[in-house]
Amino acid sequence: MTEFTYDVVIIGSGASGTTVAFEAQAAGLKVAIVEERSWGGTCVLRGCDPKKVLVGAAEARNLSTRLRGKGIKEAATISWTDLMAFKETFVEDVPESRLESFQEAGIETFFGPASFQNENTLQVGNDILSAKKIVIATGATPNTLKVEGQEHIQTSDDFLSLEKLPDSVVFIGGGYISFEFASIALAAGRDVHIIHHNSEPLKKFDPDFVAALVATLKEEGIHFHFDTDITKINKNGEKLHIEGKNGFSLETDLIIGATGRTPNIAHLALDKANIDYTKKGITVNEKLQTPNRAHIYACGDVAATKGAPLTPVVSMEAALVAKNILGGNEKIDYPAIPSVVFTSPKLASIGISMEEANANPEKYQIKNHDTTNWYTYRRTNEKIALAKIIEDRETGQIKGAHFLSEEADYMVNYIAILMKANLTLADLQSVIFAYPSPASDLTALN
Repeated sequence: MTEFTYDVVIIGSGASGTTVAFEAQAAGLKVAIVEERSWGGTCVLRGCDPKKVLVGAAEARNLSTRLRGKGIKEAATISWTDLMAFKETFVEDVPESRLESFQEAGIETFFGPASFQNENTLQVGNDILSAKKIVIATGATPNTLKVEGQEHIQTSDDFLSLEKLPDSVVFIGGGYISFEFASIALAAGRDVHIIHHNSEPLKKFDPDFVAALVATLKEEGIHFHFDTDITKINKNGEKLHIEGKNGFSLETDLIIGATGRTPNIAHLALDKANIDYTKKGITVNEKLQTPNRAHIYACGDVAATKGAPLTPVVSMEAALVAKNILGGNEKIDYPAIPSVVFTSPKLASIGISMEEANANPEKYQIKNHDTTNWYTYRRTNEKIALAKIIEDRETGQIKGAHFLSEEADYMVNYIAILMKANLTLADLQSVIFAYPSPASDLTALN
């Protein structure tokens, strides 16, 4: 055993861990960072970044399909091999370059799973690391479906590394990962199914817009199997056979499980450091400290915070942890957080839910807009474009917004700025936007 002593040790080299490591090192602290998989973490290697590369190809395919016969002769087709090779250009150099950046900054690196020995000490392989402060930023891992034959179910990590996309794909789960990957696979010309155990997919989004999205995707060719519990998976030759309750049966080439993610804490031996946790992650206070051990912090997807498991939120939490490690006393204060499902069309949401707005009609005014026939959406021949704006009746300030369209990601970001600045849509009357553009439609949503 070799022993090392540091001011700060960070477990995890994703967006949050990297942020804390560089901030602490820049302040003159002696810093070490530990990684058990690949340097760089989920988002850049097997999450949002590579996913968005695939989404870009699906967008090109879908746009050309919508404009076929309207100036475009043939719809684009996706070469999965070429697309994955392009995706790899965004991923392949990340681990080495991230490791080099740590080393060049003077941040010491350790590779392997870390486990607590006590409240100030970690073991990584044959190394013992002692630190004044420890930051847990190990992220989350895909859930495993506990059914007979579960070894035939692959994960979202596997989907993003597929050298070949087979003819038929089944996605298990009703969250954004299933919907996004199904939309990509459909654009690539595959037979696509989504199986969900209840009838409420994407339950954090407006149910009206979710229903409209499901109807649109169903019309495009995705097969939905709601209220379906899988009981068994068999391999029959090259095919996988799925069995479920009430006689459900389906044969496919590939099964991707996307039934949520679990905080990556199983190997950490948290009990040895008296660190509390639940199935939602490590328990932290508003300063992102573990309550029983003020020198131990947790941030990102591994922490049970009020922040959504999104990269910008992770980075925000990490920045606060870094400040507090350096002597600050700040508490986390989350702004309105936009969330987007990158399907076609896209689904986006920010602020309060429609459920809360409908439950408080004296407080909130809901403005519904069917924008399908607006110029912005007719120009690219979109099938559906919808918006809901939730305003405070007294001040007119925006308290929430929901969009379903190909431009939903842009629109929800505009709303995020307005909400942060406490502006109303009427305040935009004096702003000149480039026309025609999605932004120039904002004032018409008032």
